[in-house]
Amino acid sequence: MLGRLSRAFALFMNWFDGICASVCGVWMMASAFFTLPLSWNDWMPASILDPLPIPDLMKQDLFWAGFALLLVNGVPNAIALVFRFRGKLAVSYRWGITAGILLIFWTMFELVFIPNGLSAFYLLLGVLQLVSSSHAAGNLNRRKDYCDK
Repeated sequence: MLGRLSRAFALFMNWFDGICASVCGVWMMASAFFTLPLSWNDWMPASILDPLPIPDLMKQDLFWAGFALLLVNGVPNAIALVFRFRGKLAVSYRWGITAGILLIFWTMFELVFIPNGLSAFYLLLGVLQLVSSSHAAGNLNRRKDYCDK
C-alpha cells in the first residue's frame, strides 16, 4: 500500500509541479513584457524580490523569477512525466528525486530571505516528493530484483 501511495504521489507531483511551475513561470515571464488581462504583477509586485541576494537586473521585474521557476521546478517534473509515459520508471523516479531536491533548495533559499507560508508549504511538498520518488524507485529496484530471481 505504501508503495502505491509513493508512486501516486510522485506522479501527482510531476503533474502538479510540472504544470503549475511551467504555466506560472511562463506567465511571470510574459507579465514582464506584456500587459496581460490578469497579470502576475497584480498578485505579486517585483519588489518582493528586493531582499534576495541576486543582481538588481534580476529584480526589476518577474522575468528572471519566472524563468527560474520554469527551469528549476517545471522542467525536471515535465522530464519525469515524459519518461514515465515512455515506461522508463527508474529514470522518471530519478528525475522526481532531482525535482524534489531542487524544490527543497529553492524554497529554503526563498524562506531565508522572504519568509512566507506558501514557500513553507512548497518546502513540505518538496520533501514529500523526494521521499515518495525515492521510495518508489527503491520499490521498483526491489521488484526488479525479485522478478530477476
